[in-house]
Amino acid sequence: MNSQPASINPNGQQEVFDVILSKEKTPIAYELKHRELVESGMTPEEADTFIQTTPIQLELIYSYGLGLWAIESEPLESISPFCPYSGTEIENPENE
Repeated sequence: MNSQPASINPNGQQEVFDVILSKEKTPIAYELKHRELVESGMTPEEADTFIQTTPIQLELIYSYGLGLWAIESEPLESISPFCPYSGTEIENPENE
């Protein structure tokens, strides 16, 4: 039995959802993203507006026999992802 995905879902077959960070529901991620944006040159107000209006797209991947996980879609164009359950690198058709 295969206990990890053979690859990220192929182009056109991605399963994605958008996440909007909030101070109430995701305070840790919100604060880290806010700090990152401010350190990159945004004002605190610009960072707040950006975070509250710009969704982060996550791609769902199911590791057979292990479980469901998600990874931010944007970096998939340039990284080699690893299964968080097994630590094994998985094939990424985005890099082919």
